[in-house]
Amino acid sequence: MRRYFAIAFFIFAVIFIWSTLTLWSADAPAKRGQLLKINKELDKRTVIKKSLIPGSGNGLFAAVKIKKGEVIGHLGGRLLEEFPQGNHYVGALIECAQKAAHPYKYLDSKDNGANVSRINFAPSKINGVDTNFQNAGIKRLCKHPYFEFVALKDIAAGEEIWSSYGPNYDYERFMRIPEVREFFCGLIKTDCRGKYTYEH
Repeated sequence: MRRYFAIAFFIFAVIFIWSTLTLWSADAPAKRGQLLKINKELDKRTVIKKSLIPGSGNGLFAAVKIKKGEVIGHLGGRLLEEFPQGNHYVGALIECAQKAAHPYKYLDSKDNGANVSRINFAPSKINGVDTNFQNAGIKRLCKHPYFEFVALKDIAAGEEIWSSYGPNYDYERFMRIPEVREFFCGLIKTDCRGKYTYEH
């Protein structure tokens, strides 16, 4: 009798552990967020390599000529329900998109973000003067893929792609680096030693 009880208990234990692990593994992706499917074919239009901006790591360059108004690429990544603190690769879905993507509200493009996630920032103005640096703009969409980058003007093959990250991004740490300031001010031939202001 004890032998049958031990066998029955063993079988029960195996079933319980297996079902628990199955439920945990099924729930894990939801906690990590949902991977957003995007059109990876658009990545063939660009290439990631070392940015021209000092200290900014990799940047994005046009591999082919991209005409004004054309889509450069879709911003991929992982959809999240909560904002991950300390992550600078996160975009908030527009309100109409949050309804379509419920319960997700944010897109973390740090990993699996497609090529456009490596577009660097360049200021729109320095000391009140238009720079014309930005050749790409981000569009937030109400439906999938939720974010896309569009050419604001013709972009030549080999040209680095620069954009704005919007009004809520903290640009100070990057823009106050002396080498970055000198790089951008040098491009528009402006002396920023006495005065240095910028706009996103």
